[in-house]
Amino acid sequence: MKPFTVSNPHPAVTLKQIAEAAGVSLACVSYALRGHGKIPAATRTRVRAVAEQLGYRPNPRVASLMAHIRRGHAQPEGERIAFVWVHTTRSQAQRVPFLRQSSLGARRRASQMGFGLEEFWTNDPGLSAPRLAEILRTRGIVGVVLSPITTGESALTLDWDWRHFAAAVIGSVTWTPELHHAGHHHYLGMRLALGELVQLGRTRPVALIEAKTSERAKHAWEAAFLTFAGDVRQAADRVRLVADPADPTLAAWVESRRPDVLIVSETTLLGAPGLAALLKRKKIPAVTLYWSKSTPRGIGGVDQCYDRIAAHAVDLVVSQLNSNEFGVPDLPRILLLPGRWVAPRLPRP
Repeated sequence: MKPFTVSNPHPAVTLKQIAEAAGVSLACVSYALRGHGKIPAATRTRVRAVAEQLGYRPNPRVASLMAHIRRGHAQPEGERIAFVWVHTTRSQAQRVPFLRQSSLGARRRASQMGFGLEEFWTNDPGLSAPRLAEILRTRGIVGVVLSPITTGESALTLDWDWRHFAAAVIGSVTWTPELHHAGHHHYLGMRLALGELVQLGRTRPVALIEAKTSERAKHAWEAAFLTFAGDVRQAADRVRLVADPADPTLAAWVESRRPDVLIVSETTLLGAPGLAALLKRKKIPAVTLYWSKSTPRGIGGVDQCYDRIAAHAVDLVVSQLNSNEFGVPDLPRILLLPGRWVAPRLPRP
């Protein structure tokens, strides 16, 4: 009996085959495919055309290893993953609690899996998106975690050639092209808050939700409120999207609904004119859907656990690296976490 063998119908094209077909040296092919200025532009174009005709597909993991070898020294933490801060300054990354939580969670998870984590900022002076992509490739970094977005965009793009990277996004902002995501499950987060409030005897909630954040969250908070906050018609009259946190009508609107608890998407909304005084006078507790350690004492809510979310973004990147998957996914994975409940301190009757 003949031994069973498995043949590859599409064997990998080697650099040696490209060199022979193009009539150049192996080193020339290597430099040309990396776009190195040592090789004339015309030669680079010709070599790339031959490579494409032969069906050559680069392996970014091998390119990463070769980049380390060319630098002539070992990396103390092994292979690295880039944590790219998108539209975020260095000071913001250190100052904003959930951003610090994100980077620490990603770094801790990368270390557990044997990777180093190196941070980069798209906002650095003179650094364009294509230039940053070039820097990462030169350093042999092909795994990329993209930071949460703190600016107002609900959709975002980055001028990169994604074919060379295995990437995942932290957060709910829509990317073009769409990438793998790890983020907060806003629908289940609101459901969690409403369920816990019922257990505390609070059955007449009113919700103020910041409009831009709601758009990013695909309006999942409102959907959950309408579904789980009682009669749909009544619930629709007790949730309001807020375009301007300084809107002077918010306090009167809340008071007219006679709530026994106020849910806000973020505590900045509690700064609306007259709102804090109303809550104190009526002994109405407030909870936030965006709780952090910097939230004022006594206010509970949903901790979105961005350290865990960032860790799962690293998992998405590493799974792609281990499967040799690069570029824009044909079916992006979305990994969502509901967060955990932090009980509020309720005022005495």
